Amino acid sequence: MRQDDAVKSVEVLHSLLAMSNQTSGFQFVSSPAKQAKLSIGGVEVSVYADMLVHGQEKGVEQIGAAVLRMTQDDTATDAAKEKRKNMGLYVATLLRLHVDQNISSNRTASNQLCMSIDVQHGEAFMAPKATTQRTKDITGACQFIAALWPTL
Repeated sequence: MRQDDAVKSVEVLHSLLAMSNQTSGFQFVSSPAKQAKLSIGGVEVSVYADMLVHGQEKGVEQIGAAVLRMTQDDTATDAAKEKRKNMGLYVATLLRLHVDQNISSNRTASNQLCMSIDVQHGEAFMAPKATTQRTKDITGACQFIAALWPTL
């Protein structure tokens, strides 16, 4: 079991190195060991940033967070690629909400620094500049869960 974990860890490191052109210019730092849950639409949502991301734009010190996603789907169809992209953008949006609510810093939160990194496929998805619709989708889903939960 340990040997399998070591092999997987090496694969992850190789994948991350291959993505260096997508992640250059960012400074990755350790994330807090304990991170609070997000409160969205009456539901507590666990979002754990694997690392914080620091950057600077126009002299403004910025902060974001990153999650390493290990997707299982290796289908190369357009539909599978689009699904992975949408999931990555939703995760990046959740990270932006997490930074806003739970990561205290004197830096300014930045969508560009909130990223979902799909290790297996070598893609990094940054939170889009406009997150309003995705945030509404997430909030609506959480409100639905909160309303339905007592009936289960």
